Amino acid sequence: MIKAIMGLFRRSGGGMAAAGKRAAQASAVKAAGTHSPGAHAEVSEDARDVEKALFFKSFPRPKIIALRASEVDHEAAQAYAEKARRFFAHPINLFNQSNVFYEESEAGYIESIYGNEAKSSALSGEEDAPNEKLKTIEEEDRYYVGTLTRMRHTTNQNTATYFLWLLTAGMVLGFAPFFAAFIDHARGRDVFAGLQIFQDQWMLLSLIGPVLGLGFATFSYYVSYKNQQIRNTQNFNGYIETRLNRINTIRADALKESANAEKEKSNEAEVLTSAVDWMLCYHWMIWRSFLNEQGIRNILFQIRRNTDLYKWGSFLILLAANAGFVAASFSFGLEWHEALTISIAANVWFAVLPYFYIFHICADPASLVERKMYASEWARFHTSGIDKGLEDQIRRDKGEILHYRNRLKNENF
Repeated sequence: MIKAIMGLFRRSGGGMAAAGKRAAQASAVKAAGTHSPGAHAEVSEDARDVEKALFFKSFPRPKIIALRASEVDHEAAQAYAEKARRFFAHPINLFNQSNVFYEESEAGYIESIYGNEAKSSALSGEEDAPNEKLKTIEEEDRYYVGTLTRMRHTTNQNTATYFLWLLTAGMVLGFAPFFAAFIDHARGRDVFAGLQIFQDQWMLLSLIGPVLGLGFATFSYYVSYKNQQIRNTQNFNGYIETRLNRINTIRADALKESANAEKEKSNEAEVLTSAVDWMLCYHWMIWRSFLNEQGIRNILFQIRRNTDLYKWGSFLILLAANAGFVAASFSFGLEWHEALTISIAANVWFAVLPYFYIFHICADPASLVERKMYASEWARFHTSGIDKGLEDQIRRDKGEILHYRNRLKNENF
């Protein structure tokens, strides 16, 4: 929502040019006529693994596009080593665009490290890859970025659907019959004479409207929206847990392969090449974990920010509806105290009640996502033990060097 607002006030043509470029890229991918498991396919509305619930979008657990440790041979280690070299040599842009948010800038940096600056599926790269294993290595991180984007879109769209549409519709449509009945009853009568307002059948029947409106809003939140968001997050959490576990297993195996390169091979050039490739693979697995967590951190920040915006947007829409009903109450020729009565009712319904409902009862919808992200069960970056891994290898290598140096000294004497 806020991006759309900002788009209205952009003065430069850079934003329009970038949008045109992205649209052209999307059209090119679509024109290819083939399905790709890349980032673009993940975020497109007609992606095959996007489902639609009654009001809210479902996020089924994504495919696991990632190699197992048993599939990583020296050829795969070389491919991962090249990605490590790309990462270590990748410059950080200190002067980012002024028309994007910080987390979007960080996401662009991560995508560029993964080799996806165009933010579209690498169709040509998939065709050029010599085998399925290398295709997976080329695609797995881009698919991950696309999955993060789809999770953010799904979560934010569900929140926008509830707060900007279902809640506001329930409150407005619930109050409208009561408002119409009050106006009809008050014309030509004294609504307070003998409590006639509670003796009119149409008036009593109209009270069903507010009950149904509030009931619909509450039911939609606690039964439909809440359960859908939790289910989506659990599917996403299962995907993240599996992915990070695979990365962690490859990391541990790469360190072992690097340490044992001289035992497996006798040729000096082969030993050095193998050791370097496996060590760079080891480092890339560590930084992949870091970048993966950074991507999750970015989308959670955006989810929390957008949730707050949608809540305030809903409240402002209801305040605008309140102003409309109050203005209408003074335009039907009612007595002053009658118009004041229905205005007070409108203020209670559209201002006081929504304030407590939105900001106290539905206090923190973003926590529905955060509470179901079981990060303590993941193979996290800070648990990768990079310091211990490097320390063990340096101690082993230096120990062997000292052993043979001392041995040669003793033999010389």
